[in-house]
Amino acid sequence: MKKINTRVAAGFGLAGAAVMGLTSLGAGGAAAGPLPGGYVTKTLVDGTPVTVRLFDESVNVQRAVTNVATSREVWLSGKVKVTVGGKATGGTIAGGYLVGCQVDFGAGAKGGAGVEVAPGGSGGATVTPGGNAGGGFTLGPGKSSYVPVINTTSGDSTAYKKYTVNGYTFKGANGGVAYSQEKFGLDGCAGYASAKAKIRVSVNTDAVKGVITLYGKPFSLG
Repeated sequence: MKKINTRVAAGFGLAGAAVMGLTSLGAGGAAAGPLPGGYVTKTLVDGTPVTVRLFDESVNVQRAVTNVATSREVWLSGKVKVTVGGKATGGTIAGGYLVGCQVDFGAGAKGGAGVEVAPGGSGGATVTPGGNAGGGFTLGPGKSSYVPVINTTSGDSTAYKKYTVNGYTFKGANGGVAYSQEKFGLDGCAGYASAKAKIRVSVNTDAVKGVITLYGKPFSLG
């Protein structure tokens, strides 16, 4: 099993929390609470079934310590479970968030609030990203950016041989990613800001290469 900056454990359970909306806390413009997550199932052209589930998703939004009205600090948590069948022997998970300033991500995004329980089972792997996906970026009106929750480097100690890794490859029928309090800073957005999860899973078989994308429900960053 591949290790990305931290421990890798065999398969995690699928006990889920109740589906609730984003809760505004009011104090200091902060917002925190659970998010609906999402679920999608697809069958590739060769008959290979793939299910992707985002669950235990939550957000905590705060004004930046600089107390500037156009800046926010965001912490995101969640879990992704992928199950593949047929002749597939694994896949690659890339997860993160689309963040926009005065951008309408659309309320009818795939995934939405319809969370279903994906099949359980052992034999898969879970990776917990190490450190914060973090960093900060500036968004003007009508602009958007993608923030990965897997963000590490691979290669030897020689700088020119290092490269960024934003995905996790698993073997077997089940794989997953768990992230907790992944932080980023958003600056320069004088209007409303919003975000939604984007989970992209690639699955290869001898006959086909398939890509399945799950979008979570959009939520406000204030």
